[in-house]
Amino acid sequence: MSIAPGTRLGQYEVQDFIGQWAMGLVYRAYHAQLQRTGAVKVLQGIAPDADSTARFRHEAQAIAQMRHPNIVNVYDFGEHDGTPYMIIEYVPGGSLANKLSQGPLDPAASLKYLRGIASGLDYAHGLGIVHRDVKPANVLLEKDDTPVLADFGLAKLLQGSSLKSMTGVTTGTPAYMAPEQVTGGKVGPAADRYALATIAYEMLAGVIPFDGEGLMELLYAHVHREPAPPSARNPSLGPRVDAVIMRGLAKDPAARWDSCTAMVDALGAALTRRPEPAVARTVVMAPTPSDTESPSDPIAVAYPSPPPIPATRSHRGRNAILIATALIVLLVIGIAGYLAARPMPIVSLSPSTVVAGDSVQLIASNLPANQNGEIRLHSDIQVFPFRADSYGNVRQYITVPRDAGIGGHTIQVCWASSCHLTAVLQVIEPVAVATPSPTGTASPSTSPTSPPSARSTPTPSSSSAPFISVPEISKTKGFVVGFHNFGAGTWVVDVIQSGRSFPAGTATVTPGGFYSQSFSTPPLVVALVDAYVIVCPNTGGSCEKSATVRVGV
Repeated sequence: MSIAPGTRLGQYEVQDFIGQWAMGLVYRAYHAQLQRTGAVKVLQGIAPDADSTARFRHEAQAIAQMRHPNIVNVYDFGEHDGTPYMIIEYVPGGSLANKLSQGPLDPAASLKYLRGIASGLDYAHGLGIVHRDVKPANVLLEKDDTPVLADFGLAKLLQGSSLKSMTGVTTGTPAYMAPEQVTGGKVGPAADRYALATIAYEMLAGVIPFDGEGLMELLYAHVHREPAPPSARNPSLGPRVDAVIMRGLAKDPAARWDSCTAMVDALGAALTRRPEPAVARTVVMAPTPSDTESPSDPIAVAYPSPPPIPATRSHRGRNAILIATALIVLLVIGIAGYLAARPMPIVSLSPSTVVAGDSVQLIASNLPANQNGEIRLHSDIQVFPFRADSYGNVRQYITVPRDAGIGGHTIQVCWASSCHLTAVLQVIEPVAVATPSPTGTASPSTSPTSPPSARSTPTPSSSSAPFISVPEISKTKGFVVGFHNFGAGTWVVDVIQSGRSFPAGTATVTPGGFYSQSFSTPPLVVALVDAYVIVCPNTGGSCEKSATVRVGV
């Protein structure tokens, strides 16, 4: 439905059409008595039935109760010819998306925007309101560059609401959606914090965490894959920045920051090399007194450049929009169901410990059917092409080069321009079998002789099974491995995090009930992400691993 210029909506007079938003058209309107310009939002492409009207009114009431300098204000709402509308402030200063399109932001500018967004989100969360679609395009900029959160079009009250969202399953923009939004799970303030961490990643690294992915791969990555640390995209960022943002992108909502402001404060401390604050502060990005709202100085919201406004809208056009909307709904429901039900790909090696020159069988399951890809053996990269069968299974032998070094070698299973699975292959030295030395007499001895000596293999010193203990892993202070019930021998120590193996060194265990040794944490291990330690005998045999712990700073 289009509204002609000159139409009066309450005390506002519509002036012209200026753009579109997620649920409808946007017009510029003017309040003559207050000398104030506003933006009128109306529904588009959705029949004005009772459910749609109730959802619009519910949204408007939720937003109208908010008064915060970093959140767009709602002036009025009502209905015109049966179609609901909402009048909000109008700001012609552009959006954060426009800023980011010009290149990465420096840390100071990034923190300024992030503090304002965080303050607005924490305020809304305190009222039980979740934005659900936090992204740069929905962050508008005042004349003084103050960020203002707009388009709470997907917000709903956490309590007292049984209204469904447009799709009934998930809402949001794929690049910034939290895992629980992708799978159709319960969505709360933690989803907005995940989106804010994604924006912080984009501001500082120059790209979104899962850049260059197709829609299906992008949604799958949010649920099942860990992004590269920001410092891998921008080397000037340190491990403390990685730790802050990676916690914000945790798959488990409970593992993320307790508030948006807490994350931004920690990020500010990491970027400026200051100690992290003990108590999170509440920061409000208020406009300067000279730019505060007054009847003669209107504030407003910027929207995309308007497409040509049609003179009339036919029923055929409306039906086409309804059909397109229904198809999008079905697609999103299908994607969410597919990702929730799809089993996670897994990989294993048989055997996992070999001698250089031997062959090992790689077994992978739950890959896309008939998927082509390659197996990569590091350190000197060896590539072995593969093709999954119609059930998504791969069984392939690969030969370890004879010049492969002793120790752990990473094997990756890659397809669709990304490596999705990782396993660690231990390459050991051949075990030399000693032969008995000839004796001075030709006749055999009647007494038992000692067995031939060979390289010692770590064995338990008692009947108790060996195990290791690692109380904690610190990014800066390292970790201590306790060896319990181990026999004498040398063990290779690795830290495993997000499916990747990071060598930490070796331990020469002395006989006895207990032995401990300190190690430095490998540089590529990320703080605030779960990891565990695995130890394997350098002469081959079974490995032992510790319990999983959260890596500390």
